[in-house]
Amino acid sequence: MKDRGAMKWTSMMLPEHLLLLKKWKQEVLTEPPRERAEWELEELQQTITRALLQHNYMMLTIWEEANFVQYGGIIKGINEMELVLETITTTKHIALKYIYAAHIEVDGDE
Repeated sequence: MKDRGAMKWTSMMLPEHLLLLKKWKQEVLTEPPRERAEWELEELQQTITRALLQHNYMMLTIWEEANFVQYGGIIKGINEMELVLETITTTKHIALKYIYAAHIEVDGDE
């Protein structure tokens, strides 16, 4: 006899329950980004500082809602908690602790 597992129960579940199960499964299976070494954090800080001082366009990789998201723009300001990134359409306030990687774009290329 072939058992269809969880598939046989989904027809009896409400859509709200299916959404909650999907969200729970994503939370359980998603692992946080790895811890970065001291030299990686120093390199990240130097890259951000250089982009701020030279007003360079840069790409930031951010850990946001269990996913990596990339934003491109020019850094307009920075303090000990967050930086202000001006993109083409908006200005974003990004917490420094969520910045995973950064690189400066030169003439549209890295």
